[in-house]
Amino acid sequence: MSKPERGLPKSFDLKIPAGPVKLGDYLDDAPAPVAPEPVVEVAAPVPPPPAPVVEPVVPVSAPVMRPVAAVPKRPPRKHINMTEETLQMLDELLIRIRQEGGERDVRASELIHGLTLALYEARQFLDLGTVPARGKWGSPSAAALPVALKETFTAGIAKGWNRRR
Repeated sequence: MSKPERGLPKSFDLKIPAGPVKLGDYLDDAPAPVAPEPVVEVAAPVPPPPAPVVEPVVPVSAPVMRPVAAVPKRPPRKHINMTEETLQMLDELLIRIRQEGGERDVRASELIHGLTLALYEARQFLDLGTVPARGKWGSPSAAALPVALKETFTAGIAKGWNRRR
């Protein structure tokens, strides 16, 4: 069996006109058909809200105790991207805290909260002027930024700890 010829078949024709092409103007087009007006249904009237409950007036000398419904409020969330190495270190720290600490169910958010508290308390002792700029992605200075931050954080926490003693 022979292979078919490459390219377009001989019967293919582009049908290009001989003279210049005249393109129409959008104003020459016929207007689009107009859709009929939509039917609007009137909804049933909304009943008025119930009358407000008036509490009795209590003398000022008596303490007023009002029941408050406890609504659980979730803290705002923050997404943290981690490298595989950072994630592994975090997991190892959690395991150690759970095994050696008094609480067996410490969460990652509590670990991050504790670290943030320690750093926040030492914020006045942080010498952030020593942290170099990150630099371009993939450069040695970009890779060294977490180490420089760690050294600055450690020195600031140590300085703050020594001042409290």
